[in-house]
Amino acid sequence: MTISISQSIESVNWTHLEDLFIRAPLGARSAALLEQTFRNSQIALFAYDDNRLIGAGRALTDKINWTVVFDVVVDPERQGRGLGKAIVEALASISGARNVMLQSVPGKENFYARLGYRPMTSAMAKYENPDWASANGYIASASSSGT
Repeated sequence: MTISISQSIESVNWTHLEDLFIRAPLGARSAALLEQTFRNSQIALFAYDDNRLIGAGRALTDKINWTVVFDVVVDPERQGRGLGKAIVEALASISGARNVMLQSVPGKENFYARLGYRPMTSAMAKYENPDWASANGYIASASSSGT
């Protein structure tokens, strides 16, 4: 087993990434949407065991003050072995920014807390489908946010 992390976006099998998102589970997104999302990100990383895609993550950054990490995904069979940590730390390091924010799948907060991330009291989000985001634990309901 040889694990490698690559920034090469040209060799990614987007259908495999689509499957990984479903199995992780980070939700169903089409291969085409994932490709566009990762290509539009300033930093994209892909983890392989030999030639098999087993993890990924992406980030947006100003390379000075802030980086925002999104879509860290690890094959469920590989979780708990340090790969997610390696992806998150590599995204933050490559970005060069002093501060890092990230969006987590609800329920994974303890994983990120072990890496030094803390909940924010001032972060806000505007989702295309706020009812879905509230029902799935990404945002507070409108009644609890004072609106």
